Amino acid sequence: MQKVKKPKIKEDQSVLVLNKDNFDRALKESKFLLVNFYAPLSGASLTLLTEFEKAAVQLKSEKQVKLSKVDVSTEKDLAKEFGIQDYPVLKLFIRGERKNPLNCTGVSSASSIATWLRRRIGPSATRLLNITHIETFIASEDVVVVGFFKDLKGNSTKTFYETAKDIPDLPFGVTNSTKHFVKYGISTDTIILFRKFEEERLDFKIANGSSLEKDDLTKFIKVNELSLVTEYNQMIIFILVDTDESMNGRLREFFQIRDMDVPAVCLINTTEDVRYRMRADQVTTESVKKFCQDYLNGKEKPQQYSEDLPEDWNKNPVKVLVGSNFDEFVFNTSKSVFVLFCAPWSERCKHINSIWDQLGEKYKDSENIVIAKVDITANDIDSVIIEEYPSVKYFPPGSDRKIVHYTSAQTLNAFSKFLDKQGKSKVRISTMPATVHFI
Repeated sequence: MQKVKKPKIKEDQSVLVLNKDNFDRALKESKFLLVNFYAPLSGASLTLLTEFEKAAVQLKSEKQVKLSKVDVSTEKDLAKEFGIQDYPVLKLFIRGERKNPLNCTGVSSASSIATWLRRRIGPSATRLLNITHIETFIASEDVVVVGFFKDLKGNSTKTFYETAKDIPDLPFGVTNSTKHFVKYGISTDTIILFRKFEEERLDFKIANGSSLEKDDLTKFIKVNELSLVTEYNQMIIFILVDTDESMNGRLREFFQIRDMDVPAVCLINTTEDVRYRMRADQVTTESVKKFCQDYLNGKEKPQQYSEDLPEDWNKNPVKVLVGSNFDEFVFNTSKSVFVLFCAPWSERCKHINSIWDQLGEKYKDSENIVIAKVDITANDIDSVIIEEYPSVKYFPPGSDRKIVHYTSAQTLNAFSKFLDKQGKSKVRISTMPATVHFI
């Protein structure tokens, strides 16, 4: 009897669409399976999913690698099994093993996702064979890392390879060539970070008899990969804080850094005790340089409890809220208030802003509904927990400070249907705590 061939697992933009029924099959058919656990209504999920799909196209030729996605809003059993409490989350499953997948962190672009994967299925550093090869490699990018090791099978070299796996945005090379040691004037095992923009190199020497520690090398690279350390170090001290380290929780609390804010760049003027937070979608050399220069030029606005209330905050169809008037306005006894929590500089928020303006225009003459927005990055709102931005919440009339969390599509039609429904029926609501500390 001829065996019936199973149909292929459905693909969307070169990404396998997984659920509880085909998950095991995908594991068995893929030597390396990278799974994107995402929520379709999360702006962060959709942004990463776009890059994830581009990475899938880049990796088409890698036959042993498959990229896939799981919608955690419908596949709750899979989300629970793998402990998905936040999203998006990327996990790599190797050789069909369902337990203990590798977490793919620190990636936000298609190229970094592809590099992270390639460094897991093959060498994480390029073997540099001759003088021409190493010179070409060093000139290939603005920042490159080269490990000079006398023993390419030693423990320090293994640590170097492991470190390279977790920093997919930088090229790593490795050599044991005596000619390379002579050319770059070193006699002991050394890692050199070459920075084209400064035409300089920074050496990380390994003392004879010592072993390379991954944490030490990672910090060395992260602190020195940007040109800012040398450009601004006469005026600003740069400190790297690992937010995964529980001991740093008090620092996160001090700067009010939430999970959704990471990575973040903050600055404090210790003389005046004034804090600043960089407003940018990504942490890059250019964005941090602008932040530092704006601060030194007196153009950067301090981080504060509340922005000043604009004089025209109540004149337009969309009301502008700040920290000082938020609670009084939204916990209204006579009107419903529909609020957009946004970061004006975020690309995701810019997209929804135009829709929000249309929504405000639609309901500007309503006697029962008010459309409003607040810059959540510039105003402290203790009465509401915001998991991400953009985020939308509905405050029904009454004195019991209740909140409805909007989770439907972020379109004009969906927003309108939601608001019309609130006026006709009672909905399930939850009371939020008055204060919250992000640790």
